[in-house]
Amino acid sequence: MKHRLLATLFFLLLSVNASARETLADNGELASLRQQDQADRQGAIDWTKVAPRDAARLARVKALIREGALRTGSDYENAAWVFQHGDTADDIRMAHALATLAMNLAPEEKRRRWLVAASWDRLLMRQQQPQWYATQFLSDATGMYLYPVAEDAVTDEQRKSMTGLTLAESRARTAEMARNAGVPLRDPAPRIEDLKNDAAKAPKGG
Repeated sequence: MKHRLLATLFFLLLSVNASARETLADNGELASLRQQDQADRQGAIDWTKVAPRDAARLARVKALIREGALRTGSDYENAAWVFQHGDTADDIRMAHALATLAMNLAPEEKRRRWLVAASWDRLLMRQQQPQWYATQFLSDATGMYLYPVAEDAVTDEQRKSMTGLTLAESRARTAEMARNAGVPLRDPAPRIEDLKNDAAKAPKGG
């Protein structure tokens, strides 16, 4: 399924040249699905209700890709947001591919650059590897923390270009987010080895 979706996506990219794509209308349904995705992440979140809606939105976006409905940069971006909240590493890979296509069509769009960085970081996190751009924040019983960062993977200049924040600014934002959420800051933040050990000790689902 994943390979068929990717093949369809890149066929669409090749079949519509950049100048023609600028004259096409954005897909209204994809825009609505993205708006619903973001609205579900405002305020207190009941994941027992949001998770099924996420799954339904993702299934619909996959169907729209197969139907050839993604034609513009905004379509790619809107679809990427929905895939970004998928359950599997393959979903996140697709989010990164879509976000990259969107960014390449409008490199000046800060939101698209951020989504490329965030989808890459989330994919690394799924693989229990340190993130590069410092976009992923987590919390557990001991508090909120910035997921471990491979500090030398990219420069702070590159982080700033992609996300608008340096690593130090992202760390400061962690404390601000914890205060705003009314939860403690986990200090010191866990290392990647700590998180891998915690995952190894966690009970496996039956």
